[in-house]
Amino acid sequence: MAERRIAIVTPAFLPYRGGMCVVAQQDAEQLAALGHKVDVFVPGEGQPQGKGGYGVHRLRVWFRYGNAAWVPGAGRACEDHDLAVLHYPFFGGAEAVALARYRGRCGKLVIYYHMDTIGRGVVRAVSRAYNSIMRDRILQAADRILVTSFDYARSSALEDIARTDPSRLRELPPAVDIGRFAPGEKAASLMDRYGLDARKPVVVFVGGLDKAHYFKGVDILIRSLVVKSLDGVQALVVGEGGLRSGYEKLVGDLGLSDRVKFAGAVSDSELPDHYRLADVFAFPSIDRSEAFGIAALEAMSCGVPVVASDLPGVRTIVRDGETGYLVKPGSVSALAARLADILDDGRLRKTFGENGRNMAVDEYSYERRTEKWGRIAEELFKNR
Repeated sequence: MAERRIAIVTPAFLPYRGGMCVVAQQDAEQLAALGHKVDVFVPGEGQPQGKGGYGVHRLRVWFRYGNAAWVPGAGRACEDHDLAVLHYPFFGGAEAVALARYRGRCGKLVIYYHMDTIGRGVVRAVSRAYNSIMRDRILQAADRILVTSFDYARSSALEDIARTDPSRLRELPPAVDIGRFAPGEKAASLMDRYGLDARKPVVVFVGGLDKAHYFKGVDILIRSLVVKSLDGVQALVVGEGGLRSGYEKLVGDLGLSDRVKFAGAVSDSELPDHYRLADVFAFPSIDRSEAFGIAALEAMSCGVPVVASDLPGVRTIVRDGETGYLVKPGSVSALAARLADILDDGRLRKTFGENGRNMAVDEYSYERRTEKWGRIAEELFKNR
């Protein structure tokens, strides 16, 4: 296929950690590996930067709230590109990109639909109003809509499209670096760093602790440790953000300070070793803001069994009774029971870990995802 100019427009990018950032980075790397000229556009300040085969350009921000940012220049950024890949939701940027497509100022448009916007309090009210006015108009501008799983699409705001116009949807889940995230021994140095007792089991959580990731269910995990079946079990919370202090207070209030440790943000190089500390990985998200579960996939690639909330998308990788267990979202007792089931059965733990690793290798490697992107790009440009 001839080289194409591709613009990737995303509300957040590295070094910020989050599922959308990981997927946008994979898109940039893999489309560049396929021989295309790739430009990533993200709100913020700074000069353009060259990365692994692609460039990163900053869009002027007129107003910002969390990961939402009013960046009218997002539409102009797509001009002179054969394809724009818009990571959505992107309040304040998606509108300009869709308008540029409607006006014929950019080539093809692909929208990577990550999740429904739910939120809490005022954010929930604003999201509902915005979605009722803008979401369908933005989605209608897309030549193709990418989703992490058809399971999530069929139960999301894309439900009508999935039912009436499924030819517009393509499934493109995130990949995992199966070489870096691989099974291994627990690092004694890390156990010592966090004061974890090697004689007792460890539950690990990895995820953002900022307000944008309110839905991760860290408080559910903390409360589950009070249940008698998990007496003595330790937990390591990996991640950083403004909600951390509240979680730490909860730990203190429940008398769990000697059993729950907070690692803060860790480097990419150390992250796999943190997963390997786990006897079981907890993924207790509480609502549909969680649409897939990259952290759960990384844990499984490391051979760690997972207990996760039974949510659309999440259940495509955490397969109940095969790679781990699914539990009712928000249920402290259900989470505790399934964590205990795995921790009490070494053979089950080994089987789930092996199944998860095999699934990651067979279905979610970088190579497989790059091949899928190649087929999608070829389809988009076959008549051009």
